[in-house]
Amino acid sequence: MDWKAVLADLRAHLPPGGGGQARGSLRWLETQMRGSGASPSSVRNIIYRDIGTPADRAALRAILTELARETGRPLPDSPDPAAPPPVPDELDLLGRSKKRAYRQFLAGVRAGRAPKLIVCGRAGAGKTVLLSHVARTLAAQGVPVRQLFLSGEAAGTLQAPAPAGSSFAALAQAQLDAARQVLPVSGTLLVRVTHDLTLHGSPPRLPGGQPVDPATWAVKTLLERVPAGVSVLLAVEGDAPADAPCEVIELRPPTTAEAREYLMTRLGVPRAEAERLVRETGRHLDRLTLLASLSGDDVSPADLLGDPDSRRVTEATAALHAAGWPALTPWPDALLGTLLGGPPTALPPHARALLRGSAELGWQPAPVLSAAWPAVARAAQAPFLRALAAAPAATGLHRLAALAALNDWTALAAHVSAHPDDIRHLPPLWPALRAAPTGPDRETLARAVVTHHAGRGEYNEPRARDALFTLMESSRDPVRAWARVKLAESSLESGNMDAARTQLDHPDVTGMTAQMAGLDPWTVAAQADALLVQAALARWQGDLETATRAASDPRAAHGGPRALLWRGLIAKDAGRWPEALAALRAVPDSSPLLSARARYQQGDLHLRLGQPAAALDALLDAARRMEAAGGSAEEVSRILARTATALRRLGRADDAWTQLKGALDLVPADERRHVDGVPRARLLSEGVPILLALGRHDDALAQAVRALDLLRRSDARPVEARYRERRTRYRVALAYLSRGLGRPYLQPLRGPSRDHPDLAQARAILDDLLNPALPLPGTAPRGDRESILHFDMLLSRALAEPDGAAALRLTGRALDMAAHAYEEAQARAMCAEVQLRGPDTQGGAALADLNRAHALLRRVHSGLGGTHTPDPGLHAQLLALEARASILEGASTLHWLAEELRAPALAAFRGGVWREAAQALEALHPDPAAVLRDLGVPFQAGLTRVSDALRLHHADPA
Repeated sequence: MDWKAVLADLRAHLPPGGGGQARGSLRWLETQMRGSGASPSSVRNIIYRDIGTPADRAALRAILTELARETGRPLPDSPDPAAPPPVPDELDLLGRSKKRAYRQFLAGVRAGRAPKLIVCGRAGAGKTVLLSHVARTLAAQGVPVRQLFLSGEAAGTLQAPAPAGSSFAALAQAQLDAARQVLPVSGTLLVRVTHDLTLHGSPPRLPGGQPVDPATWAVKTLLERVPAGVSVLLAVEGDAPADAPCEVIELRPPTTAEAREYLMTRLGVPRAEAERLVRETGRHLDRLTLLASLSGDDVSPADLLGDPDSRRVTEATAALHAAGWPALTPWPDALLGTLLGGPPTALPPHARALLRGSAELGWQPAPVLSAAWPAVARAAQAPFLRALAAAPAATGLHRLAALAALNDWTALAAHVSAHPDDIRHLPPLWPALRAAPTGPDRETLARAVVTHHAGRGEYNEPRARDALFTLMESSRDPVRAWARVKLAESSLESGNMDAARTQLDHPDVTGMTAQMAGLDPWTVAAQADALLVQAALARWQGDLETATRAASDPRAAHGGPRALLWRGLIAKDAGRWPEALAALRAVPDSSPLLSARARYQQGDLHLRLGQPAAALDALLDAARRMEAAGGSAEEVSRILARTATALRRLGRADDAWTQLKGALDLVPADERRHVDGVPRARLLSEGVPILLALGRHDDALAQAVRALDLLRRSDARPVEARYRERRTRYRVALAYLSRGLGRPYLQPLRGPSRDHPDLAQARAILDDLLNPALPLPGTAPRGDRESILHFDMLLSRALAEPDGAAALRLTGRALDMAAHAYEEAQARAMCAEVQLRGPDTQGGAALADLNRAHALLRRVHSGLGGTHTPDPGLHAQLLALEARASILEGASTLHWLAEELRAPALAAFRGGVWREAAQALEALHPDPAAVLRDLGVPFQAGLTRVSDALRLHHADPA
C-alpha cells in the first residue's frame, strides 16, 4: 500500500479540527500508535520508507481504516503485504548499511513507488552481493529484473552500435543510443558500474561530447532516463555524484571481525583458517561471499560475472568450452595460465575455488563454473578465443575451433594453408564452416575438409561429400576442376574405373592449360592430382609403364608427398625395389598420414622380399604413426593385420594372433556401421594362416567361411571383393593342406608320401583357382598381387601333391615365375623338398637346389642396400632339408645342425627342424641308435623311438 498517498487523501477529506493535535497529522498518528501499544517511532518509517514490523504496520492500518470510515473515503482493501523476506546472511552479518539498502529498496518496489537508489563504496564493499540478493528476491516475487554489469570495455555488453564518426559528439551519441536500447520498459533495473568503464575505447561522455566519470554517466544516461514506473538500483565504485537525484547509501567493507565470523559460520572453518582467508581476500565482501557460497554451490552466473577475478576465470573457460574442449579432459596448466594471464594457483581463493585439479594433473571446472558458461556473451569470450588461437600450448583442434568460434574465416583458412596436417581437426567444424560467406576462404576450408577425408579414403563421408559439392558450385573454373578430380579419386577408390575416367574427361578438367597452372594454385593442384589418378588407373590395368610416366610427370611433383608415395607404389609393383624404397623413404615425417602409409608399404616390400624382421620394424612404426595422425580405424587395422603376418613369418604365432584380434576390434562385426564388408573380411582372411600356425584348423576354416560370407554379401568395391574372395579360398585350401599334413602351418613343412582326403580337397580348391579360364567380365587384368598369389598357390599345390613327378612340374612353373631372389629361393627349396620325399631318394639333385637356395638367401640378407635378417622360416626349411639330404653322415650332420640352430632368429623353428631331422635319422640311417650314442643322447631301446629321443633331447626346456 502507498501509505503516503493514502494519508494525503484522508487528510484532504477530514473536517477542520479544534486546538491541539490535528487529526491525521504525524504527531496525532504517533499518539494513536502509542495508545494501541505499537511503536510511535515507526510511523515515519512506514509512511515514507515502507519499513516496519508487521505488528506496527497492522496497527497503523487499523488507525487509517477508522479515519477512512469517518470520511467515507475508500481504503485499499488488499491485505497488508506479507512480511519482507529475511535479510540474507551476507548482509545480516556484514553491516547495517547493506541491510538498510536491501530493505529500503525492496520495500519501495513492493509498495509500487518505483524507487531509485544509489549505493557507493570502494571495491569489495559489497555492492555486487547486494545487487545479487536484490535480484534473487525480486525474481522470486515475479518482478522482471534486468541486470547490467558495466566494467572495462562495455560496448559488447550494451551491444552498442559503432559510432557514426570519430568526433566526441559522435562517440557520445553512440553511447547514449546504447544506453537507451538497454533500458527496460517495466520492472527493475539493477546496474553496477566500475571506475574503468569505456565504450568503444572512449571514456563515458555526456551528450555534446564532455567526458565524465562512469558514475555520473550512469546517473545521467540510465537512472534519469528510465521510463516512469521502473525501479533503479545503481551501484557505483568510489563516491556517488555530488548532484545525485536520489538517495545515496554508502557501503563499507566488513570489519576483520565481521569477515572472520562470517566465514567461520558459513564454511565451518576454525578461526585460524578463517583469518587466513580474510587476509587473502582483503576483507573484500564480494570475494568472501562468493567463496562462502561456492561451498554449497549456491552461486548464480551473475555472481561469477560480477567479480573481476571470477569473471576472468568464467570467460576464459567458457572460451575453452566454445572451442570444443572435451568435457572430461583437464585443461593443461600452461594453457589455462596463458588465458588467465598467470598460473591458476595464483588466483585469489574465491576464483581458485572454481577450479578442480592441480598444476600437475590439469584443471577442470567446478559445477557452478560450467553452469555459468551459457551466460557468457560471445563478445566477452572473443579475447580469450584469440589468446587460445595463439597459445603455444593449444592443440591444433582447439586453435582451429577458436578461430571458427570467432568467425575469423580468413585466419582459419590461412592457418590450414600453413599447417596442412591440422586439417584433420576441421571436419567436426564443417557445419560452422559451411555457413561462412561464399568466397576464397570458404573454398579453402572446404578443400581442406575434402582433402582430409580423401586422404583417409572416406570419400562417402557425408561432410566430405557436402564440402565437395560446395566446391562444385563455385563460379571459378579451377575450383570446379579440382573438385572433379576428387570425384574421380572417389570413383577409383570404389572400383568404378569408368566413372573415374568420365570425371577426368570432363571439360572442367581437360580445359586446364599450362598457362592457367602457372597462375592458379587450384589448377596446379588439380593437374597434379589428375596425373596421380591417371597413374592409379594405369596401375590397376597393369600398365606400369604408363603409370610410371604419369607419376613421373614434373607437374605431378606438385602433389608433394602424395606423388612420392605413388611413385614408390608403382616402382614396387614394377619390381624396381631400390627405386621404390627410395621414393617411400622420401615421404617426409612432416606429413604424418602419408609417412605412415609409406612405412606400411616399406614393411610390405620387406615382407615380399623375405625380410620379415625389417618388415616388422617398419610396420610397427607405421602403426604408431597412423594412430598419431588420426588415421581411420580401417587403415590402422590393415597395418595391424600386416604386422600380424610379419610376426607369423617370424614364428611368433601367439603374438600374431593378439595383434590380429586388435585389428578385428577396430572393425567390429556390426553391419549397420560397416555396409562395406571387405575390410573385416580381409582381416578375417589374414587371420586364417595365423590360426593354422597355432594348429587351430577348425577355427581357421570357420573364420574363412565367415570372411567369404561377408565378401559375397558386399556390394562395395567389387574388384577388391573378388580378389579377396580368391585369396580367402586359397587360405581354405591351406587349412586342408595343413590338416592333411598333420601339423601346424609353420616351417619346416614336408610334402606327403601318400594321399589324404584333406589333401585331395586342398588340391581341388587350388586347381580351381589355378584354372586358366578367362576372367569374369569387369575383373581387373592380372597385376602384381595376382602374380604373387598365383606363385604362392603353385608352391602350395606342389606341397599337397603326393605324386613326385607332378609336384616337380608345379615347382618348375613356380620357378619360371620367380621375380626376385626370395621367390627363387622358395621355389628351389620346394624343388629340393619334392626330390627328398620317400625313404629311398638320393639327395644329390636336392643338394644342388639347396646350395642355390642358400646362395639366394644370402642375397636376401643383403638386399635393398642394407643388411636384413632373411626369412627365418625359409632358413629353417633349408636346414631341415639339408639335414635330410645328408643324414647318412650321422653325427657330423647333427653336430652341424645344432650349431646352425643356435641363431636367435631360428628359436621358434628349432622344434620343427629337429622333428624333421629326427624322422629322417630314424627312417634313413642304417644305425640311428649308434648316432644317438655318438651324440650323447639318452636312449632306451624298446622304450622310446629314436626320433622321439633326439627331438626331446633338443626340445626347449618348458
